[in-house]
Amino acid sequence: MPATMMHLYAGCRLFPSRNESFLLGCILPDCVDADRALKDRLHFRDVEPTERLPHLVGFGKLLDLARPFDLGVLFHFYLDYLWDNGPQSAHRRSYSGDNWFRDYRKELRRAGSITAQRFEENDALWQRLAEAVKDPALRESVFLLPEEDVQSFMAFNVHFHTEERLPESAVFSAAVVEEFTDRAVRAFRLFLNQFFPELRGGTVL
Repeated sequence: MPATMMHLYAGCRLFPSRNESFLLGCILPDCVDADRALKDRLHFRDVEPTERLPHLVGFGKLLDLARPFDLGVLFHFYLDYLWDNGPQSAHRRSYSGDNWFRDYRKELRRAGSITAQRFEENDALWQRLAEAVKDPALRESVFLLPEEDVQSFMAFNVHFHTEERLPESAVFSAAVVEEFTDRAVRAFRLFLNQFFPELRGGTVL
């Protein structure tokens, strides 16, 4: 899956109005971290990456995509689907070291950090989201998340993306992130048009 900041950056590209409820939906599915088995189920990791698309469609049908938060949640998992079948898969195939996952996570953190550093709105946007997340109405959904996990996730990410500065990833460079984001935004619009035609003519289509 992409770094949290990459989810947020892609969400801003898809939804230029910076709708806070939508952007929270884009990032909060990753807040469930302590219960790894639950996180794996939520992220369809019990399904091969290449087989996830119909599961994503079925999941989307359970959401109310007229709600910005729900649309953001679906976009989050769609980005995971594209990333796991693209940059992540390529890195795994090319890796020759002893611990692929440790190296992958290191490079992903760097990619997230440099994306934040390059995004002019970054600090102000994270502060806005830190306030917005306190409003339960902005997170109203059938996709329920533990409140304690939500708050700790936001506190960590506000600090990481506004205070820490990591060097650029040699694997997931700024150019790779830009190319992936462009492709993901275009692909998601096509995905919505194909499987959720009732949204045609909506805010992001």
